[in-house]
Amino acid sequence: MPKLPRAVWILVLAMAINTTGASFLWPFNTLYIHEYLGESMTKAGMALFVNSALAIVGNYMGGKAFDRLGGKRTLIISVIGLVIASIGLLLFHQTFIGYVTMLGLIGFVGGMVFPTIYALTGLIWPKGGRRAFNAIYVAQNVGVALGTAVSGQIAAIDIQFIFIANLMLYVLFAVVLFVGLNWIQAPQVKRQKEFTTEEVREPLSKESVRTMLYVSIGYALLWFVYVQWQGTFAVHTKSLGVTISEYSILWTINGALIVFAQPLLTPILRWFGDDLKRQLLTGTGIFLLSYLIVPFAEGFEMFLVAMVILTIGEMFIWPAVPAMAARLAPIGKEGEFQGYVNIAASAGRMISPTVGGLIYDLSGMNAVFLTLIGLILLAGIVFVRAIPKIN
Repeated sequence: MPKLPRAVWILVLAMAINTTGASFLWPFNTLYIHEYLGESMTKAGMALFVNSALAIVGNYMGGKAFDRLGGKRTLIISVIGLVIASIGLLLFHQTFIGYVTMLGLIGFVGGMVFPTIYALTGLIWPKGGRRAFNAIYVAQNVGVALGTAVSGQIAAIDIQFIFIANLMLYVLFAVVLFVGLNWIQAPQVKRQKEFTTEEVREPLSKESVRTMLYVSIGYALLWFVYVQWQGTFAVHTKSLGVTISEYSILWTINGALIVFAQPLLTPILRWFGDDLKRQLLTGTGIFLLSYLIVPFAEGFEMFLVAMVILTIGEMFIWPAVPAMAARLAPIGKEGEFQGYVNIAASAGRMISPTVGGLIYDLSGMNAVFLTLIGLILLAGIVFVRAIPKIN
């Protein structure tokens, strides 16, 4: 496997720190709003809806800004915004309005980060293909493993401390990027100069548009399903006696498994080759198995089994979708297309907490389980409809 360029390593490190900071916060959003602020599950879902809705706007703006302003300026703007937003959350998290406002701002500026980093990675290491995006994906889950391992213990002492930790990690994220930007920018400029004006203007084929649309819809559906682990599942596990520390361990194992299982996954992905459709369908099937187990879980051990299976499924799906966007994007539109991918993910995250919380409040947890299983099956149908073979 080729070594990662130094610029990619900087982005990998930055993404790991960014996700570590975020993971001090996102696993506890629903619990904090419901248990500590005393709001309903529906209102907790609305708060996360605001966060994801503004993340969609940030995804779009980040992709556009990348193509027009360049990756360096876009990263500087978004990272400064993240630090300011996390300071605001630290100061105003004790009221529901303050929490929602700052959480929304974090969603917007955080949404700008992801398409920018993914687009930069694709430009810096175009020969890396799926490996380039898998490196960023693994970095995100290093952050999940580290953040949730520590945040659960901190929250068990005093949940207020997670807001301080969140701010400290975002400051470190800014420092790493500001120091490393000199190495990140040069490969992007070099690659842009290699293309002609005619190549930049080359339009997308109808088949490519159709493929990207279907893949994005399926991606959004699976993110809707996935986010319920942070919403209704968090409350459901607590009602069954799973402690907040054990709940955070589930996410630690999620991130750690993604990192340490890579040597086992690599030969399997090599066997798939460029058949991304088969890879997506395989991951969807594994997702389904996980959500068939969860309704019967009565304690930490069975939730752990379901989380392990879910993690294996996401390892097939999550890196494949940005790789797809990189292949389909016209030259000069890399940031915009990565923005579309992140919009799909953010759309799933946006709708999921509100709809899941509403179903939970009105009909109970069994109705949530049935809804999620139906959506996984629908995602599989969408992937089948994409095109005969996605490669």
